[in-house]
Parts: sequence; C-alpha cells; structure tokens
Amino acid sequence: MFRCAAFILCAFLALDLHGSLSEAQEGRRYVCLLSDPANQCSAFCVSALQPVIDHLTKEQQASNVCERKLNETLVKLDQLEDQLRATQNKMEDQQISLRGNLTKLVPHDLDERLNRIEGSQTSLLNQLTAAQKKTDNQFTAVQQTLSNMDRKIVLQNFERIGTRLFYIEHNILVNWRTAEQICIEIGGHLAAFQNEQEYSAITAKLTKSNYWLGINDLAKQGTFISLASGKPAPYLRWRSNEPKYKDSTQHCAYIYSGRMIVLSCVNDVMHFICQADDKV
Repeated sequence: MFRCAAFILCAFLALDLHGSLSEAQEGRRYVCLLSDPANQCSAFCVSALQPVIDHLTKEQQASNVCERKLNETLVKLDQLEDQLRATQNKMEDQQISLRGNLTKLVPHDLDERLNRIEGSQTSLLNQLTAAQKKTDNQFTAVQQTLSNMDRKIVLQNFERIGTRLFYIEHNILVNWRTAEQICIEIGGHLAAFQNEQEYSAITAKLTKSNYWLGINDLAKQGTFISLASGKPAPYLRWRSNEPKYKDSTQHCAYIYSGRMIVLSCVNDVMHFICQADDKV
C-alpha cells in the first residue's frame, strides 16, 4: 500500500517536473536541477513522503491497539452479560422457591380462620358491651339507692304536716338568703304552701313571732313566686295593707301572727320554715 502511494506521488511530481521543463524551454526562465531524473526521482519521492509514511504507520499501530482493546472490552462485556444472566436466573429460581415455601407456610384456610377470629372478637365485644351496660345500670341503681338513703337520713329533721314534709326552725335567727342556704344544706328549700289547710296546719305549730318563707317578688314587684319551684306561689294570705314596700330591698315574705308580710331580704333576720320538695 505504501509503495503504491509513493508511485502515485512520484507520478505527480514527474508531471510537475515535465511541466516545469516545458515552461523553462518556452520561457527560458527555469532550469532542471536533476542530472539523472529517472534514477533520482524515486529516492527523492521516498524522502519527501517519509514523514507521511511514518505518520500513517503510527496511526495504523494506534488503530490496531484500539481494535485490540475494543475486542478485549467486548469479551469482558460478554462475560459480564453471561454473569448477569446467570445471576438473574438464580434470583428467579430463588423467588420461585420462596413463593413455594410461603405457600407451604401459609395455611390454605387462612381466610376462614381470620373470619372466625373476627367473628369471635365481635361476639366478645358485644358481650363486653352488654356487661358494661349491665354494670352501669347496677351502678346507677346503687347510686340511686344510696341517694335515697342519704335523702332519708337528711330528711329525719323534717316532719310530715298534711301530705308534705316541713322543717320549722325555732331557735336561730338569720336573713332570708342565709335561711334558704340552710334549707338547701338539710335537703330542702324555704317553704311555700299549696292551700289553706296546709297553711293553717303550719301556722298552728309556730311558737315564735316571725318565720321566713320562700315566697318573693325579686324578679318582678307584685308577682310572687315560690323559690323552690320557680312558679307562682299557689297560696297567699296577706296581712291588711300588704304587700307594701318601704325600700327597694323589701321583696321577701314571712309569717307574722298567721299573716304574710313583705320585708327586706337582706337586712332583717328571723326564724324560717323549710319544705323537703321542690314541687310547690
């Protein structure tokens, strides 16, 4: 290949020299420097083309090295591909084996067992709910019983007058609001009366002069209600010219000599009458 290239280059140089001689002969301005062109041309061409030949030789050598390395790389890639394929096949075999083992470990009736467990849990929860409800009912009943017992103990201070229970305080003297608080502490409220018979039975037991009642017109002057029920007082029996108001604190009723009078809820003190219920 190199000789062929040298021959071609020599041919081009010969043609160029032939042209140069023709021009020199015509113009008589050029001179041929070769005394023996036929023999000297080959050596000259080889000398002129030697750098090119050397460069092409190096390129060929480099190309051979690259080709060799490429082939080595391809061989390694083929080896890696074979290893990867073998690893993949091994993993697939392990996955199949694992799936088989899991199938053996998991019972075939797992869903049925889970459903039975869930049903048992639901049944147990229902039983616990029913037991809790029963316990709550029993606890409520016990509380009610204890409350009734406490109520009976508290109401030992009360006496039955007519159809209702009352407590008449003959000893201490307090204002109206303190009297109501004491009635609450012993299980009742300041008293009001449902009819004349009940009122007369109460007044017959009074040994002192003045007794607070739960009858008042604090919300609206002239409209008397029962403190216990919050409803209009069913029975009123005023003294002549009552109710009358000397100042803005006079809104609470009391009994004096069998009649009702309005007096100050804050400033005045006297005995009091409590009732056990909050119906009247």
